[in-house]
Amino acid sequence: MLNRISPKLCVQILAASFLSLLATGFLIKSSYAQDSYAQAEPHEELSGAGSMYPDVLFNETLRLFKTSNPDVEVRYDPIGSGAGVLALQSGKVDFAVSSAPLEAILEQDLDVDAADEPVAIEDKLLEIPITAGMLGILYNIEGVGHLKLTRNALSGIFDGSIQFWNHREIRMVNPDLRLPKLKITIIGRSDASGANLALSRHLYSAENAWAGKTASIWPLETFPKDTILVPSSSEVVTKLTEVNGSIGYAPSAFGSTLGIPMALVENQKGNFVAPSLNAGEAAIEEISRSGEPLSIDEIHNPESPSAYPIISFFWLVTEDVYPDAKTGNAVREFAEFVLSGQARGAAISSGYIPLPSNMRAAAKKLAATIH
Repeated sequence: MLNRISPKLCVQILAASFLSLLATGFLIKSSYAQDSYAQAEPHEELSGAGSMYPDVLFNETLRLFKTSNPDVEVRYDPIGSGAGVLALQSGKVDFAVSSAPLEAILEQDLDVDAADEPVAIEDKLLEIPITAGMLGILYNIEGVGHLKLTRNALSGIFDGSIQFWNHREIRMVNPDLRLPKLKITIIGRSDASGANLALSRHLYSAENAWAGKTASIWPLETFPKDTILVPSSSEVVTKLTEVNGSIGYAPSAFGSTLGIPMALVENQKGNFVAPSLNAGEAAIEEISRSGEPLSIDEIHNPESPSAYPIISFFWLVTEDVYPDAKTGNAVREFAEFVLSGQARGAAISSGYIPLPSNMRAAAKKLAATIH
C-alpha cells in the first residue's frame, strides 16, 4: 500500500500530521506526565504567546517542565512574534516568545485594532535569549533536490527580478540539475514575524543585489504581486507542499523534520551551506568571545567559512516585576528551566542551536531578577 503512495503525497500526509501536533501540542499533556501526576492539581497557570519558530522545541521543553513542576500549568499559543509581544503588553498573557529583538518589534507599527491597543506596563520588559535557530529556504520543484542558491539568486527571487527556475543565476551553480522553465511562486508570512525580519536582514546584507531598502518584521515590499501570504510558518509549509515551483522560508526544523528540501545558501565566504547544527554553531561562535553577550541581538553576515548565513535568536520576553508575586515566581522558574541543561538538550535534539556558555550564563542572571 505504502509503495503506491507518491513521495509528494507522503510529505503532505506527514506535514498534515506534524502540523496538527504543533497546533495542539501545547494543550495536550504527555501521557507520562498524566500518569505520574494524575493526582496533582496545578497551583499556578501561565499563558504565553508568540513565535512559531521555537514551537517544536517548546513542545518537548514544556513536557520536561511539567514533569519537574507539576504544580504549574503552562500554555503557549504560537501566533507570531509581533502578536505575542502585543499580547504581553496588553496583559493577555504572562510571557511572550519572539524571534525578533524587542526593539525591532516595538519600533514598527503593529497595525492593531483599538481593542487590542497595549496597556501601560509599569515595569520594564525583559528580553532573555533562550536559543538560536536557522531560517530554512524551503522549496518544492518536482524532481529537483540539492539546490544551491547564490546570494544574488536569493535576492532576485524575493524581489521578483528572477521569475523562473531555469534563470541563468540559478543554473550556473547547479549544472547537474535539470531546472525547468517553471514559474517561481513565493510563499511568505503575512504577519509581523521574526521570519520576515531574518530573511530581509539577510537579503539586505547582499550588497546591492536586493531591491529592498530596509529589514522589516512585515512582509517584504519587494515580494511579487502573485506571492501567497499566510499567517504562520506551519501554513507556509503546508502551502509549499501543494504548489510545484514554490519557495518559502520557515524554521529549518520544519524542513528537516518533514523531509522537505532546503536550499544550500551561499554565505559570506562564497560557500554553499545547508542548515545544520555545526553550521549554526559556526555562525554564532563569535559570541563566545564577547564581553557583553546580551548586547548582541543579531548575527549579521557571519564570517566563518562553514557558517549558515540566516540565523535568528529567540527571546523569552517577560515583565520585570509582576503585579502578582505568584505569577512572577512561576515565570522566573519557567525562565530558569528554559535555560537549564535539560532544555539545552531538547534544543539540540529538536534542530536548534544552543547558546554559547557566556550568553547562557548572562541570560540566567537576567532571568533570576524576575519577580
